Amino acid sequence: MSEKTTLSSRITSNSEGLRLVDFLCARFKYHTRDRWIDVIREGAITVNGAASSPDYVLKKNDTVSYTVILREPPVDPDIQIMHEEETFLVAYKTGNLPSHADGNFIKNTFIYILKERMKEAGYNGPVKLVHRLDRETSGLMVVGKTAAAHRALVRQFEQGSVRKEYLAVARGVIAEDAFEVSGAIAPDPESAISIRKRVVPAGAPGSRPALTRFRVAERFSGATLVRCLPATGRTNQIRVHLAHVGHPLAGDKLYGRSDEQFLEFVRNARAGNYEPLPWMDANRHLLHASKLSFDHPVTGLRAIFECPVPDDMWVYIECAR
Repeated sequence: MSEKTTLSSRITSNSEGLRLVDFLCARFKYHTRDRWIDVIREGAITVNGAASSPDYVLKKNDTVSYTVILREPPVDPDIQIMHEEETFLVAYKTGNLPSHADGNFIKNTFIYILKERMKEAGYNGPVKLVHRLDRETSGLMVVGKTAAAHRALVRQFEQGSVRKEYLAVARGVIAEDAFEVSGAIAPDPESAISIRKRVVPAGAPGSRPALTRFRVAERFSGATLVRCLPATGRTNQIRVHLAHVGHPLAGDKLYGRSDEQFLEFVRNARAGNYEPLPWMDANRHLLHASKLSFDHPVTGLRAIFECPVPDDMWVYIECAR
């Protein structure tokens, strides 16, 4: 994807009083502060249609616009709405699609594509993510369609009352039928990769407690299909916990691989080469959010949603069998 696009944000009371450069750094983290200053001075950023300076103090209802040529990596846009009603919807996200704008992804995201499709269908109300999945994780996503429903659903995720179940293909044959990992998670200081995390002792600096329960569903030659039930919702939690016990996800390029392998993948992607590398055992990490249950934001009744394993994961499983 490569096209000239103008992205606009209306300033709310939460951002009122910020300098323009500070707003951009906080809201859009894909550029450094120095780069945003350059972008503003180049005239690619306007406030209410006029060129501005990095130190401009934003007012409520100002419109900040950014004109850029998008060169986004390819994604799988085949999302599907599984359930929809007046206050919320549940949709299936494919296994190569970011949940929201991040890095090089702006329009090639789950929430942007969903909003556009709903506009095409005549809906122009709120469409707000309640939670997120990693770019390569497929499965169920919950979206709020009213402010009240969004708040109620977000609160349930934050309080841990949402029951989530994932299916994962782990590398290696797991001996135990059921086990749990309760290790706290923190950034890995021994890795050159800033986003890599690892299990650390409870109470370690920067750590957050985490618990995942696992049940083996099926064993193959060299791989295991596992049901994963996270009791907490830390970033990369299932991936970190499986790698910690020596069974990282099939297809995971970050966990269970060396720093150099991950950096090789990143270099290729930045160069526009998305072909699988020789050491990759799957095109994406094989993790699927298969089941969600939560309290209906209006009635309070328990709602349960399930989503079948996508084709790419089934192909891997059938070959492993």
